[in-house]
Formats: sequence, C-alpha cells, structure tokens
Amino acid sequence: MRVALALLLLLPVVALASSQPVGVSAPLLVWGSKGQGARVSYEVVSNVEEVASELVLNALGQDAGSHKLQGEESSTVVVFVGSQLDAADMRSRTEAVDALSGLVNAAPASLVMPYTVSKGASIRENVCGKLDAAGVQHEVVACKAPSADLKADVAAALAKANGAKKHVVIACSNIDAALEGTNAGLAAEVEQLQQVQAAVDAAGLDAVVLYASQSAPGASDLAAAQGGKRRSLLATYTGFGEYTSCGTLCQTQVRWLEAMLAVLFMALASCAGLLCLYVLDTPTRFETAKDAASGPQN
Repeated sequence: MRVALALLLLLPVVALASSQPVGVSAPLLVWGSKGQGARVSYEVVSNVEEVASELVLNALGQDAGSHKLQGEESSTVVVFVGSQLDAADMRSRTEAVDALSGLVNAAPASLVMPYTVSKGASIRENVCGKLDAAGVQHEVVACKAPSADLKADVAAALAKANGAKKHVVIACSNIDAALEGTNAGLAAEVEQLQQVQAAVDAAGLDAVVLYASQSAPGASDLAAAQGGKRRSLLATYTGFGEYTSCGTLCQTQVRWLEAMLAVLFMALASCAGLLCLYVLDTPTRFETAKDAASGPQN
C-alpha cells in the first residue's frame, strides 16, 4: 500500500512535467521530381533546424543523418523558409492548405513531418552553415529584403549554378505584418511557394523542394502560443484533412481518467496480492486422525 500511495503522489508530478512546453510548431514538407512514394513521419523532433539541414544534404547525396526523402539524389535543392504554417493549419480545409496539398501530392516522392518543433534557432542560418562546411554552392533570395518578383529572382538564382554538381537556392517568404498569423497570411505564403515551384518547373530541373515553416513570436507571445501548439502536436495526424485537437477541458478529463485507471489498477494489484498471501497461508492438506495415529511412537 505504501508503494501505491507513492505512485498516487507521483501522478501530479508526471502530469506537470508532461505539460511543459516543447517549442513552437515548425512543420517540414519536402518533395522531389524523382523517386516515388509519399510518406508522413510521426516522429517528434525538437531540433527542426538540424532535420532541415539533414534533408538538404541527404537530397544532395551526402550522408548527413537518418532524415531523408526516399528517392534518387538530386543536384539541385530549393529551400523555402516560411513562417505562417503550423500543424493545426494542416488539419483545416482552407484554399491555402488545399493548394499546398496539391503541390505535395503532385510530386512523385514526398515527405511530410508535422511533428517537428523549433526552439528559436534560425533554419536558414543553420542550413547555410552546414552548406558552407560541406562546400556546397548556395544562393539566398528575398531573405534580407522582399523580392518584387520572386519567381524571376529564384529562376536567376537557379541559373547561377554554372555547371556546379550541387547547388542550393534558399528563398524566404515575406508577409505583411497585418496578415501574420491569419489565413490570409498563410494564403500569401503558399502563393509565394507556388511561385518558387513555378520557377523550378520552368527551369526543367530535377530538383528537391523543401518547405520549412518557422514562426518567430515575441517573448511575451511565446508562452501563450506554446500550449496550443503542443496540443496540436499531440493530436492524431494522418495527412491533410479535417481533424480536431484536444482542448483544455479534454486534457483535464484525460488526466482524471488516467488517475482513475491508475487507482483501479493498483486496487486490483492489491487484491491479487492479498489473495496470493491467503493461498500461501492456507495448508494444502489438513491433518486427519489416521495420520495422527500412524505417527512416530516411542
């Protein structure tokens, strides 16, 4: 019973630990013009910056880790860094999500990782650092200043390969401050992604495109946003579509249910233990008069 009481006392501690924020939702989507197969990874990773770098380097044929797109290696990778998409948006049926789903589904090979989260490091800077270390040529478009014609600028950056065996173009989205965090902001970002894809298609390259969304909320907004982001990450995800997440009331009910199940389990274990003690203390054969008479005699 002391053990059972100790386990009961630990339940609130476990619940508190599990409710700690894990970071900001930062989904990764990657697709290529070669290979085949569409995958959704259910892996939960808290270092989206490293995973994005692994996907880029592995797409170029360099063994950089376990995260890779199934398919043949490519000589060109285009990275589009956005800020408006999170895991909760991928469960909606907005036009922007439908357009994004169309880009992914149209590719012969794709990988969707909705459970990646970011703790604040820059995806672009991490990828650029890894490319510099690997000696891979790369161009940056619209990351320091907005682009007046993103499609043309990406096409120009792709043309700068100059026969390089490995070439990476990194483009950034630019959304008006008034549209950030809204469906209109996501729609504008997906439209920019479509421009990037159009530039790749026009160039006629066998390229891999990686879309990384990494929001950058202020310090005051981070704590408020993390609770909802965490609930969206915990919700069941099987692809694009209509899904619901577990809200505050749902989480409370789940905790109560877990506690009651734990109490029930420990009560059953205690009953089983008492029953075993009763069986062990009960003799398997009672003494009879005949046994007493046939005992040793002096």
